[in-house]
Amino acid sequence: MTFITQAGLVLLSIGGISGMLLSVALDKPKGWFAIKQISRLRQGHVDALIIGTVLLALGYGATMLHPAIGWLLIVSGFYTAIGTGALAWWPDWPTRTRLVWWLDFCSLSTFAFGLTAAAVSSFLYS
Repeated sequence: MTFITQAGLVLLSIGGISGMLLSVALDKPKGWFAIKQISRLRQGHVDALIIGTVLLALGYGATMLHPAIGWLLIVSGFYTAIGTGALAWWPDWPTRTRLVWWLDFCSLSTFAFGLTAAAVSSFLYS
């Protein structure tokens, strides 16, 4: 099992745990567990599941993926999923600090370009 596959499984487990938290939080009053925006928690949950599935598929399917591309996808994928979920507790986090806004932008861009690089390399090395 490759490291990118293991990272995908970890993100899927984070998605599962956040789903349990989301399920409980929907039945509680607003502000339960200090959650300010339940929609951000839902988005982080979905992001963790989707990015985890993408990493899992790349780990099993793209055996010729360059390690640098894999690491870019892992780091940016984890930041994207966890950063989005964290907005449930700190919704103004990216707007309060310009550095965090740039981290969010770079993470999303890196993940998009990393997926593009993975697709191109799959054609080149197949």
